[in-house]
Amino acid sequence: MTEQDKSVEQNLERNKALNFSGADFSRIILSDLKSTTGGRAFLKKYKQSEIREIIEGYKLERNQDKLREISQILWAKSPQYQRLIEHYADMAIFAHVIVPSKDIKSLNKTKVLKQYTEVGELLKQMNIRHEMSKVLATAFKEDIFYGYIHSDAKSFHIEQFDASICKATAVESGVLNFSVNMTVFLKNEKLLNGMPTEVQVKFRQWKILFNANKNKLSPWVELDAENTICIKVNENIREIFPPFAGSFDAIFDIEGFKQLRKDKEELGNYMILTQKLPIRENSDSNNDFLIDKEMFQYFHNMVSGIVPDNVGVVTSPMEIENIKFDQDRADRDGVAKAERDFWSGNGTSQLLFNSDSSTSQGLLMSIKTDEEIVFKVLTQIETWLNRYLNFKFKDLWFNASILPVTVINRAEMVKMYLENAQYGLPVKNHLSATLGFEPIETMNMAYLENDLLKMHEEFIPLQSSHTMGEDGVLQKGSDGRPKKDASKISDETARSQDKPNA
Repeated sequence: MTEQDKSVEQNLERNKALNFSGADFSRIILSDLKSTTGGRAFLKKYKQSEIREIIEGYKLERNQDKLREISQILWAKSPQYQRLIEHYADMAIFAHVIVPSKDIKSLNKTKVLKQYTEVGELLKQMNIRHEMSKVLATAFKEDIFYGYIHSDAKSFHIEQFDASICKATAVESGVLNFSVNMTVFLKNEKLLNGMPTEVQVKFRQWKILFNANKNKLSPWVELDAENTICIKVNENIREIFPPFAGSFDAIFDIEGFKQLRKDKEELGNYMILTQKLPIRENSDSNNDFLIDKEMFQYFHNMVSGIVPDNVGVVTSPMEIENIKFDQDRADRDGVAKAERDFWSGNGTSQLLFNSDSSTSQGLLMSIKTDEEIVFKVLTQIETWLNRYLNFKFKDLWFNASILPVTVINRAEMVKMYLENAQYGLPVKNHLSATLGFEPIETMNMAYLENDLLKMHEEFIPLQSSHTMGEDGVLQKGSDGRPKKDASKISDETARSQDKPNA
């Protein structure tokens, strides 16, 4: 081998040790900064774009089921959506009174009082505020509530039915009735064990007819109106459409901006250390490094092993510059803007849940609008309640009236009823109901305080110039404060006292 050949072979060996392939570099990457969110994947099952399409196609029954499911998931995952539902569901206090529905002046007083007492006791037993608050919570979340009544002489309870097996099928006395899909129990009859007796009986009857003629029998069987309650928020449309489905998109925006903010904070805490590989100057070969691959990897791994997790190490022969993506003129925190868009999008004031600059009058008007939404649903519940009372009493002389009172306007309504009662209007029961009394409680408390305990006679006002007699002692029937000594009154007062009474 000549000297020239030896030189060529040495150069080849050196180049082999110093030249690195792309695979060599890829194996020593310590950290790869990239988004781990995969976009705004707030829900595992549904993407933001898919939800938009589902809302647009809400008239399809399969999309209505999806909207209910999405609303349930968002209620569990979004604190803003949960607060929104609770705001409307818990607003009403269900203050109610018993009012005559017929002319009771000509009726027997004993019978009238007896029925009034029985209706009052039934309404007290129904625990309307507790049971109906649960109804509203589901209705505002899913648009519709299907319930079954369980009651006896001492208890009352509303069992919620799964909306996936129910469908509103009729209107009776202004109230929705619903049917149950019996094919669900045909596939799994064990599900009947937790259902009311009426459902079990009607399924057995339906099954006999189904086996006799499978092709012509409808799977839907309507339950007795006396035992059911069906309340729908959007009663002007037949389709199931959650009242705040229009805000689903805004919820995704909130979570998306939160993730962007998190990524920005993580990126701000990240550091990259760079090591520059020395390259042989005045060399005719590409990638002619001064150190070999083994030595290069040794130093890279040594530095990588001592830095914290949020520090990356890059070894490269190229210059690396720090590039920042600052947007000084843009809104730095899109979360706050997205939350404002969420509240304004569903028509509810953000001031109810956190502070923001606005006027108190604007907030008041927003609350009035919120109350009107709730009052429409209360009218449905009142209609159902009176239908239920008519099932319980053969000849009913009274109706239940749910007053337009909420936790927000309560003080205002107390003032209104009190002022009208002072002018002789028959609203004492309304005032008591607004203060939280059941009709039967108002009647019994008045009897207890006035007739039995005689508290209006026993409770003596504190002594003052308005309640003390002439001798300085509180007396019943006294004229008020003690009279002044004659020597201390003015001439004008004396002349007025001497004038004869007209």
